[in-house]
Amino acid sequence: MNSSQKDIKEFFGSLLSGLEEKDLSELTKAAIIRSLPAGTIICREGESGDAVYAIVQGQLEILKQLDDKSERHLHYTGPGEFVGEMAILQQSTRTATVRTSQPTTLIEIKREPFIKVLRRSPSLGFRLLVRLTDRLRDSDQQAIAELRRANEELTRALKQLERIDKTKTDFIQVSAHELRTPVASLLGYAQMLEDAGAVQKDPQLHILVEGIVTGTKRLHRVFNSILDVSRVMVGGLEIRRSPVNMTVIFSGIAMELGQALEERNLSLEREGLADLPIYSGDPDLLYKAFYQLVNNGIKYTPDGGRIKVSGQMVDVPDLGRCIQIAIKDTGIGIAPEDLDLIFAKFYRTGEVALHSSGTTKFKGGGPGLGLTIAQGTVLAHGGLIWAESPGYDEKACPGSRFIVQLPLDQPVTAALAEPSSVDAQQ
Repeated sequence: MNSSQKDIKEFFGSLLSGLEEKDLSELTKAAIIRSLPAGTIICREGESGDAVYAIVQGQLEILKQLDDKSERHLHYTGPGEFVGEMAILQQSTRTATVRTSQPTTLIEIKREPFIKVLRRSPSLGFRLLVRLTDRLRDSDQQAIAELRRANEELTRALKQLERIDKTKTDFIQVSAHELRTPVASLLGYAQMLEDAGAVQKDPQLHILVEGIVTGTKRLHRVFNSILDVSRVMVGGLEIRRSPVNMTVIFSGIAMELGQALEERNLSLEREGLADLPIYSGDPDLLYKAFYQLVNNGIKYTPDGGRIKVSGQMVDVPDLGRCIQIAIKDTGIGIAPEDLDLIFAKFYRTGEVALHSSGTTKFKGGGPGLGLTIAQGTVLAHGGLIWAESPGYDEKACPGSRFIVQLPLDQPVTAALAEPSSVDAQQ
């Protein structure tokens, strides 16, 4: 036995105490000493395992490949540790990549002699099992520590985002309130000017003033919407309940949007509303909510399409007897990834660069507040609201369906919507 083999045998003797002399000698005979520079790949994830390695000196880095092909550092391992034995024991491919992080000396033993000794040596199997158990425990502790750190970082980031969001909300609310006041005054003066005799007598001047009034009204509505959304965000919607007739609500909406429907050659159908009972709710807020839902259908339905409002009574788990209003259109639909986001404030589908400022034009924009207001109103009434759509397709136009459920017995709390079992896609 040369000095190199003697060193290997002494190393294995201390590393695998209790191993029989015959087995120790056979491992020593099969062992190869390898001295490697830093950055050398010992084994690569996904490759077959053909050898096991024991670290004499130096350090190895264990790496895992992620879905994006990048590598994640798992841990370092040093002298006295085995690597590569898992693939040998399980007869599988490598589960991680092992690379030297500094000049390292290894002892390499090929699969066949290692398995041969392992099969007849319970002591070797026990030693390896103990080391694997220790490694798993260390990995678990490391994973728990990393998860704890990640949770702490996420918590800090969430709190920071909440502070930023509150600052933004406060700024928007104050700004909208400050701007609404002069705009309301401007609207009043413009309407007075519109009624003035000199303006009435001059057709060209009347058209100009009429444009000022129309634009100012729209600006005033935007500021009102921003204030409504800010109240929704801080839970400040005050419900003033009184008898609400759904037929009257949607008749008013149809009248207000009549010109837009006519210009776009859209039909607004209504059914089942007259059969609904009188509902105890806030008529102004409910009008705004349903107006936004119908207007949303107008904006995303091509010219010549159809919007249908249907009402019925349904029984909903945890809410009891409910008025259900469904607003279905023959529009371009909603992508699955957008269904959970469309009620978020300022959220808009599609490209912002293609935004149109028309409130009822096909794919016309807006500040992205309407559905947020609708959701906030429904939730404030203790109800549910959600959207359904087969998908987004500007050619096939699969359409969308918005469902609102308002409980007759007013619950104290409200929840975000999931479709109830009584309401399948119509």
